Amino acid sequence: MTDFCITRVRYNSDRTHISYVEVSENLPKKFGTKRTVSRGFVADLIRLKKATFSTWIEQTDGTWEKGADVHEVEGVYLSTDRNSKKRDNLGNLPEF
Repeated sequence: MTDFCITRVRYNSDRTHISYVEVSENLPKKFGTKRTVSRGFVADLIRLKKATFSTWIEQTDGTWEKGADVHEVEGVYLSTDRNSKKRDNLGNLPEF
């Protein structure tokens, strides 16, 4: 089980990268309080091995399904794809 769930993203004004993510603690059978945090903060936590993150996708029936584990690329970008491309890639998470 990962420590935190990423459920939504916000891109910068040029839409070139993710600026913020919506996260919540991954509690047994529920999520904790949702918080908006910067992409850089999440990348730092992953790089320093202080916390783990995964994407979660809301289903049409209102339940949530675990997506992919999230890792950092060069301490800056967040990605679910381990190809190490210098860009954010969290799949098709909804935006806020």
